[in-house]
Amino acid sequence: MTRARWRLAAACAAAALTTSCSIHASGVGIIVAGPDYPGSSGRSESPDLPPTESAPATPPPKPLLSEAPTETHEGKGNATVELTWPTDVAGFMKFDCPKCNSNVMVKADGPEGLPINAIGAYHGTTWLNVSRSDDKLHHLEIEANSSWTVTITDYRGVPVLETGKTYSAHGDQVVRLPAGTTHAKFTSKTRGNTGVWTLSNEHMELPVNEIGNCEKDLAVSGETYVRVDAYEADWTLTPG
Repeated sequence: MTRARWRLAAACAAAALTTSCSIHASGVGIIVAGPDYPGSSGRSESPDLPPTESAPATPPPKPLLSEAPTETHEGKGNATVELTWPTDVAGFMKFDCPKCNSNVMVKADGPEGLPINAIGAYHGTTWLNVSRSDDKLHHLEIEANSSWTVTITDYRGVPVLETGKTYSAHGDQVVRLPAGTTHAKFTSKTRGNTGVWTLSNEHMELPVNEIGNCEKDLAVSGETYVRVDAYEADWTLTPG
């Protein structure tokens, strides 16, 4: 092993001991938060470098309130689904496979990569096409052993919570906090991993990344989308 590769391996091992990683809903697959990852806040632990005039500006997130017709696909077993979804519109994907009893995976060729990774019957919602990446969403690769349905909507298909009222749910889901929200209380009951992402027109964050039951107060600013990755968990969210 060369000295450069040895240093890289040592750095990775040290990072694994000191940083928190997010695991997809099934506990299979790791999200590594970094400045270039779609789910990252954009902060980096690397030393500050002097600014240069040629440094490109960070592109803004894709418009969250853009509209597009709902797109639905049905199938059975493994398949590749070609999408007509506009590449400049944020999408929210619901996937249903009520009789699946093995691995269930949905891979996207866009920046989200592997938005669904579970085992057994699945019903949940995630987002697509929302990050700052220039990667374009064109198709989905589905791995399932039963009949399934994929539905992609724009922001109008996302439930809007009411301030002061507790919303209870199970599994993976995306919800929207109303304008004027300053915080939201999140609780979950599970033996598995829970990841909670928040997304606004300014940035994306991962405020919850825990194993087992958890309770956390999320700091938000105004209208915010919240994605819960916890397909085996019962959870609540109360905006305030």
